[in-house]
Amino acid sequence: MKQYTSKFLKTVALGYMAFPVLYILLTALFFDIPAKQVVRILLHPLYYLLCIWAVFAGYGIWEMKRWGWHVFLFCNILIVFSVIAISIIVLRLGREIKVPYFLPKIRWWESNPRYRLSVPVSVSRKDNTNFVGEILDLSMGGCFIKLRSELYQDETLSLEFTVFGQTFRFVGNVVWRTQSTVTHPKGIGIKFAPIVKFDKKLLKAVIHRLKKITGLYSTARYLMNQEELTKRIEELRATKLDPVQLDKEENGGNETPV
Repeated sequence: MKQYTSKFLKTVALGYMAFPVLYILLTALFFDIPAKQVVRILLHPLYYLLCIWAVFAGYGIWEMKRWGWHVFLFCNILIVFSVIAISIIVLRLGREIKVPYFLPKIRWWESNPRYRLSVPVSVSRKDNTNFVGEILDLSMGGCFIKLRSELYQDETLSLEFTVFGQTFRFVGNVVWRTQSTVTHPKGIGIKFAPIVKFDKKLLKAVIHRLKKITGLYSTARYLMNQEELTKRIEELRATKLDPVQLDKEENGGNETPV
């Protein structure tokens, strides 16, 4: 019966027998995965499970074995379950990346938590042209600046701003711009250039305090009234930033009461 098989059937059989190589090539092509991730795939048990059944199914179809069709169906069931699992993951991640990637499209430091605030910032170009804007959110990787002036994509800028009594002078690049959208007013998204160790510790302390303030706002309606909330927030803002104390807290020390 083998001599009567069609070219289409033979092509499908060859494709399944070549599944171990095709899977890696197609994954690398469509998802642009790095070499380290390829190694992880090659070491994953599920990869070998799919490869064994795929090669087995391809061989059974190629040789027109009686068991070939049943193995082929079972192999596809495994692949369908894998696709369903991947689809669930994609849908779950889509909730988190939908807004930053599509309103507007952002490809940068969104992995770092951003915290809302409102502080003035001085923005300087390389030609010493100065602008005044307002930082609306801040993270360890960058910030969003509300700014009316037109700046260019990938332009390098110098920033100077003060948060909780600490003045920061950073250099950053314009990674995206918006002309006013649902999520952002007109302004620019800045990705910070590498920061020196001391400033990085101070910025980390600022982010830690902003996280505490955000936590207070989110739990205020359950734990305290407006007057008590305002008092606690003012006390927190007035407390001196202490990167050393933050290191102690992260290393298992007792956290300083807010």
